[in-house]
Amino acid sequence: MLRGLSLALAEEGHMVSVVARTPSRLKSLTDEAKDFSGAINPLPLDYRDGTRLLKALRQAVERFGPFGLAVCWIHSTAPEALRQVAGFIADTSESCRLFHVRGSAAAHPLTGSRRPPGWTASYPNIPYRQVILGFVIEGGRSRWLTHAEISGGVLDAVRNDRLFSIVGTVEPWSLRP
Repeated sequence: MLRGLSLALAEEGHMVSVVARTPSRLKSLTDEAKDFSGAINPLPLDYRDGTRLLKALRQAVERFGPFGLAVCWIHSTAPEALRQVAGFIADTSESCRLFHVRGSAAAHPLTGSRRPPGWTASYPNIPYRQVILGFVIEGGRSRWLTHAEISGGVLDAVRNDRLFSIVGTVEPWSLRP
């Protein structure tokens, strides 16, 4: 769902390391970026496997240098993965902005939390940013964001270095699809 973001960054000249479970999608992404001034570094793995994730990140840094930007959309099935990524980047990069992409549940009026995780204070060289993915209301009905809207909204947050942003809307909560 962040394909458009990855391609835009590669087209701007960045080396973009992309973690995904589906090798065919990674190949398609890499092929699409082949003529760009930057490139896609495919990392075919499941980020729930912390050991493999850290090994792949280490190899990426050895090959391309330290990360300067990290955009992480990590689902709740891997609760430690974001902290592992942040810790690794803190140890290998002088400074790296970390954009944490979160689903709309983060904005739930009763159970959601828009505060950064407490551990972010442990990594002063990793400025934490948060992007919450909401929904769109059209003609009194709501729908989830499209892939293009997600990528565009996250790219806007990155380009403008927003500390906190919501793509779409999260209110009224009762209209959430």
